[in-house]
Amino acid sequence: FLDSDYCAINDEDFFVRGLLHLPIIGAGEAFCFGVWGSLSRKNLEALIQADATGEQPEFDPMFSWLSTWPKGYPDTHGVKMYAHIQDKDTRPYFRLEPSDHPLAREYHEGITVERLREIMFTFLPAQEI
Repeated sequence: FLDSDYCAINDEDFFVRGLLHLPIIGAGEAFCFGVWGSLSRKNLEALIQADATGEQPEFDPMFSWLSTWPKGYPDTHGVKMYAHIQDKDTRPYFRLEPSDHPLAREYHEGITVERLREIMFTFLPAQEI
């Protein structure tokens, strides 16, 4: 099962799509990655049920493992985070747990404009200047 918000693989692994915000130092803004995070079956079912009924209950932050490996970073296996569910028309956002992983450090410490350029160029096709 896969749609733009949720994924279930073999009825064993469950995921929600959300945003990971990296603060840009000195800019008062953030660079956002769209990422997938794991969820328990119970939490995924609660989110799908809320969507189906149109209800908007308050959800506590949901434990999650980062399930996306953004370009330019080492393997993200084992990066812990929490999914924060917002209103039904807004993607959840993720809060990474502090760790030595470069992505977690940048999440908590912020990135420079120069680092933002590096990240952006990993996603852009090579261009002749």
